[in-house]
Amino acid sequence: MLEETKLKAALYAAISLTVVGYAGSFAGVEPLHNQFFPVAVWAYALFADNLVYRMSGSSPLITRAGELFVLALWSLAFSAVFELLNLRLCGWYYLNQPATLSTRWAGLALGWAAFLPSLFITSELLRCLGIFGRLKMPPLAVTPALIRGFYAAGLGMLLLALAFPKFLWPLACAAPLFLAEPLNYRLGLGSLLREWQGGLPAKTLRLAVSGVACGLLWGAWNGASGAKWAYSLALKAGPELFGLPVFAYAGFGVFALEAYSLYSLASWLRAGKSWEESAWELPGKPPAAAARWAACLILIVTSYIALRAVDAHTVKLYIGWI
Repeated sequence: MLEETKLKAALYAAISLTVVGYAGSFAGVEPLHNQFFPVAVWAYALFADNLVYRMSGSSPLITRAGELFVLALWSLAFSAVFELLNLRLCGWYYLNQPATLSTRWAGLALGWAAFLPSLFITSELLRCLGIFGRLKMPPLAVTPALIRGFYAAGLGMLLLALAFPKFLWPLACAAPLFLAEPLNYRLGLGSLLREWQGGLPAKTLRLAVSGVACGLLWGAWNGASGAKWAYSLALKAGPELFGLPVFAYAGFGVFALEAYSLYSLASWLRAGKSWEESAWELPGKPPAAAARWAACLILIVTSYIALRAVDAHTVKLYIGWI
């Protein structure tokens, strides 16, 4: 009964956000038009989660609401870290941000917090549809040499991105995948390497497809929003869609894999608990509660610093009447 109530409430919230958000955006009502992106992305996440529950009897919001909240918080934290990295990378910037601090920060924070939930709920939706479910691959031999290669590739990508940001900043979005995966594998956390070792490419492919799909949706909603981000690309080739070359949307697939790996690594603080229903708790003594509280404090401080830094360096244009 409780789950049915939550299901209806989430559906009504999704419908309300969609109607109010889209109507306000098309009519130019502020701040709905200016802050259309966070409204649209959360409406989508609620709708997609509803579908996942109706198809499988379980979903991140309806049956594991606490996990979805934690996921949104880590999404905010990871986004804040990337925003701080962007001070060096200068890979993207913001336009038409409201001069009112509360409106601006609420929009940014809600948008950042929605990235991982929308990605992973989309992946769950693909799983419910049976996409790639029967696909197999030759098992990957996870050797010490491969682990060292992952570390070297991740560190090399990060250093190259920081050294030559004008041309190579996208490498910084792939580097965490290669740095986090070996750690996840060794710690017994959710790991794509372990999936490949078992000859199971389905999760990887679903995440990659979810990344491309969400990248396209984010691009469309960002284009329709008054407040938006834009990319700094030194090299452009081929047709563009929502301000990006079409081929560049493949990068969102890599971003989804990196997001999964980083969140799996963060789940160590909770002994492996995750948004995934199949996640298992690590044996042995869990990390001390002090470590979790310290992580919460770091999350809050990092998010605050990132918001201040974005205001000072990444926002290129403010709008005074919002």
